[in-house]
Amino acid sequence: MQIFRSQIGFLVLAVVLLAANESVAQRKTKVELVQAQSIKSDVNLYNGARRLIGNVKFKQDSAIMECDSAHFYSDRNMFDAFGHVHLYKLNNKNIDVRADFLRHDGDQKIAHFRHNVVLRDSNVILTTDSLDYNLQSDIGYYEHNGRIVDSLTVLTSVKGYYYHRQREVYFRKNVVIDHNSAEYQMFTDTIRYGLDTKIIDFFGPTEFYNDTNYMYARYGWYNTETELSMFKHDALFRNPNQTITCDSLMFDRLDESGTAYSNVVATDTVQNLVVKGDYVEIHKDPELLIVTDKAQIIYVAMGDSLYLHADTLKVCRDTSGLYRTFRAYWHVRAYKSDLQLQTDSIYFSMKDSVACFFGNPIFWVQGNQITTEYMEAYIKDNHLDKFKLYRSGMIVSPHDSIHYNQIKGAEMVGYLRNNDLYKVDVFKRAQTLYFPIDQGSIAGVSKGESTDLTLYLKDRQLKRLAYRAQTKSDMYPLDNLSENDMRLSGFSWFEQIRPKSPADIFIWENVESIPSSRRITMPTSSSDDTKKPQKPLPPNRKSGKPAGR
Repeated sequence: MQIFRSQIGFLVLAVVLLAANESVAQRKTKVELVQAQSIKSDVNLYNGARRLIGNVKFKQDSAIMECDSAHFYSDRNMFDAFGHVHLYKLNNKNIDVRADFLRHDGDQKIAHFRHNVVLRDSNVILTTDSLDYNLQSDIGYYEHNGRIVDSLTVLTSVKGYYYHRQREVYFRKNVVIDHNSAEYQMFTDTIRYGLDTKIIDFFGPTEFYNDTNYMYARYGWYNTETELSMFKHDALFRNPNQTITCDSLMFDRLDESGTAYSNVVATDTVQNLVVKGDYVEIHKDPELLIVTDKAQIIYVAMGDSLYLHADTLKVCRDTSGLYRTFRAYWHVRAYKSDLQLQTDSIYFSMKDSVACFFGNPIFWVQGNQITTEYMEAYIKDNHLDKFKLYRSGMIVSPHDSIHYNQIKGAEMVGYLRNNDLYKVDVFKRAQTLYFPIDQGSIAGVSKGESTDLTLYLKDRQLKRLAYRAQTKSDMYPLDNLSENDMRLSGFSWFEQIRPKSPADIFIWENVESIPSSRRITMPTSSSDDTKKPQKPLPPNRKSGKPAGR
């Protein structure tokens, strides 16, 4: 802030000093008395000045100065003017100054206006109680409060510098901008206002208010006609429901849309959402949010927030305008303490609370790995209620680093209660492979096939299987079983790419590019499904059927 102030202060001082130097070096001209109704000499006046009364008019170069009465010091090339003081230029109709008093120095060509000063420039009106105006450079400045009115905009400050030729006005110290009768207000330390462009450039901490929005930045500009603004350096936008911080923010007040750049953090206190990225677009009508470049969305929950990253995040309204839809696409990864995710893209609608996952999604849910080509997740009361897997779905749950319980089918439906998976329906070519536990040890490996089946789980452990139609199930001892005998076709365990912290959501690794040495996998071959492990268990003594049926 101090740096900006010093720079602007130096700039203004330099211009004023240059103007003063020019006036000293310029060709001197005499102040001419054009007219007066009465001229009196009075020894009581300072230095024997002549007293001029009635319709007094002076001229110096192209400047005309009029007043009711004056004290004229011709030998000193100056005068004091009283009452209805008016200055204008013959060659420039845009310069017009009025005041109650004027002291004009003809050698310096500087007019010192005092009391009820009004400067008009086209549609701009500057009022102050003290204004010094350089007739040579057409630069005016005040240091004891001033006010400019331009159409619907009112600007006030302690100090001001008016540059007629550059068509600019600088305001310094306690600057207040009031637009359209407090429709919005700006408070800052230093601004530059373009008389023709209608653009306000502000330097130093600046606050912007209206009835619903608040903005802050340390540098930027605002166009009073188009109502487009740019806020830079520690930019902040806030309304009753949202807060946005970023390095810079472009904002259109008319349609209430904006674009934020670099280190963007947008917080929605109503939805408990935090959006982060280096590029964020926000539109009000139609409602739209687009986030790219390190895009991240955080669903804030007590002690267990959900962190999700994608190349692009998009939130908008559906065609009815009643419900929000959410899209995340390309390189989607998410982390929550009890749920992690990697997929290609996501679509979610609040209308039906169904999330669709495309591009071979991988889920890790409380120790279970879920893979499929396409998945639908059904949300109820902000929690995952059930999910559906389509086309080659598989659920893998590790017993230890070697043995993995597996469920596979063309379609699956999983049901959760309190975030725990308690039931799974498997349809079309259902297959299971699991390791039953007997007295704390693995009793063998059970492999089953059925058209459809249902699994019941408790405390993340398989408790019961219900086969339906065309059932085939066998149990085999672990002795001499190969690794392939303990894997269903298409099995892969992707623990090494599972996000293990919020920071991991930005690390993407294609499944196809993972070397086989870094993952546990099983080739997808139909012959593997039909191959039977050796040494089946002996028949059950009571029923005469193989154990495990």
